[in-house]
Parts: sequence; structure tokens; C-alpha cells
Amino acid sequence: MMSFSSLPAQTYQTVFAYFRAEMLHCVEKGGTEKDLIDTLKEYVVAAADIDAYFNFYMDIFVVILASLFLQKDKFLREIPGLLRKFLFDGGEGFDIESIDLTDRAEASNTVAGLLTRDIVRRQTRLKDDFSIIVSNASDFKNLVPLQRLYLLSKQGRNYLSGEFKTRLAPDYSLIQTENDLGKIKSTLLENKVDIVEMVDICSLDDLLSYELYHTLKSNMLIRCCKHCGEFFVVRGRIDTEYCDRIKLGENKPCSIIGATRSYWGSKEGDVIYTAFQKAYKRMHSRQRVKKITQTEFYEWSEEARRKRGECEAGQISLDDFKAWLGNKR
Repeated sequence: MMSFSSLPAQTYQTVFAYFRAEMLHCVEKGGTEKDLIDTLKEYVVAAADIDAYFNFYMDIFVVILASLFLQKDKFLREIPGLLRKFLFDGGEGFDIESIDLTDRAEASNTVAGLLTRDIVRRQTRLKDDFSIIVSNASDFKNLVPLQRLYLLSKQGRNYLSGEFKTRLAPDYSLIQTENDLGKIKSTLLENKVDIVEMVDICSLDDLLSYELYHTLKSNMLIRCCKHCGEFFVVRGRIDTEYCDRIKLGENKPCSIIGATRSYWGSKEGDVIYTAFQKAYKRMHSRQRVKKITQTEFYEWSEEARRKRGECEAGQISLDDFKAWLGNKR
């Protein structure tokens, strides 16, 4: 759920573009329905790990592309209903009936645009609701997260109205269709099979509702990352302020980048640390060009940190510390 709320637009737009291009290419070369499905299946498999919620979007787009490809009245007539049932707001504000489904290029482009807009709207609503769940605003003062979620469900959040069918089932596939009680019993004992709760999820909204409810029921903390601004579930230390995502355009997770920038921000104006860091960079450069050995650099850095500690404790003056740093060339 948190992954979906922060899914980059570039990711899903690229996937939609590939799917659409393959359908049009299949039309151009006179391929069959099987050719199209086989090709799209490869993309679905490759993109399946992007996000569980995005899989719902891929599924409906593949169904619609196949219908556009075939151009059979029976399938084309079903497209508007599929979209109205799937879209977050039922397609409100857009005349789905006006889409020219006989124009494969234009129709597929329009549907891709609708799905893109829908992802953005779902992400926006989720982030708004996450903000309310973690908010300190007076309107929700003294309300625990689950109470806040209930209030949201009473304020027109259709995605929170899912009804779930649950059942007991073994986490061992070989006996899920077995009816002989003797065989079931022996298999349970021999394989130490666990019995788990199985939930039937019929739609994307069902999954959102179920996951959000159980996240809060389990007392998991939701927090907004101080680096990327996206929401995440806190794991480990409860004072964690950064998520483990790698923000688009960066090569390290927020937990590393954010903490490093926070640390350096706390050192801004610290004359002792500034003097140490300036000397550290100078000595590190000398080690890189082999004017000193790596061992000499490590020995110097350990001693420099000890001297820095003495300066911070007032045991030596800043001028003496700077003089020591300057003399160690």
C-alpha cells in the first residue's frame, strides 16, 4: 500500500506505453490474439514485482487492449462498464461512452490516460488519509488511528467499504482440494501444516481497505519520510524518520541520504567540526595520491578524532586543535 502510494508516474506511464505499443505493432503486422496475449504476458511477468496494486491496472489494461485488438462488438460494449466499475470515481468527469473504440490507437491512448489519472487520484486520496491518520490536528485529537479510519469511512471513502469473505485454509497446496478426512489428517500431522485465514479480495479497493485496516489494527506506525515526503510503515526503531526507498534520481535510500544530511545540518556552524573536516579531506586526498599510506591515514584520523573530542570537551583550545591539524601534513 505504501509502495503504491509513492509509485512514480514514470514507472506506470512507461509500462502502459509498452503495452499499447505492442498491441498496435501486433495489429500492424497482422498478428493473432494469441500473438498479442503471449507478448503482453511477457511484459506482465516482467512488471509483476513492481507493485501488487499496480497489477490490477495491468490486468484491466490487458483486457481492454485485447478487446480493442479483436474489434468484436460483444467485447467493445463491455469496455465502458469495466472502466466505470474499476475507476476510483466511476469515471466521474469523463464521458467514457464517447471514446471511439473503433480507433485502436486513439482509444488505447485515452484508456492509458484514464488509468494514469486514476492512479494519481488514488495516490492523492491515500496520502490525504494517511495525513489524517497521523495528524496532530485538533479535529482528531485523542482519537486513535482506527477511530480516525472509521471516521474517514463515514466521509465518502468508498475504498474503505469493502466486505470480505474469510475462511480457514491450509498453507499446503496439496491438501486444499482433498476431501478424504483420513488423508487430510495424516497430511496435517506429517507435514506440520499451518492453518491460516484466507481472505477473498475481489478488487483493488478491497485490498486497500483490508491492508490499511490491518496495518492500523496491528498498531504499526505510519510516518511521512523527512527526505522524500512519502509515507512508510515504521519498522525497527519507533523514532525512525526516513524510509528505505530509493528516490527517483538518487542511488541511495532515504534512510542513508536523509540521516547524512540531517547530521551535516546539525554540524552547520560547528567550527571544531569544520576544522576537522577540512583537514580530513586534505589528508584523504594525500592518501589517494599515495603521498601517505592507508595505514598512516587511518592512524591520523583516529588521532584527529581524539583531539577533536578533547577540543569539544574544553581540554585543548580551538587554536591548539587547528595548529595540530595544520602541522600534521
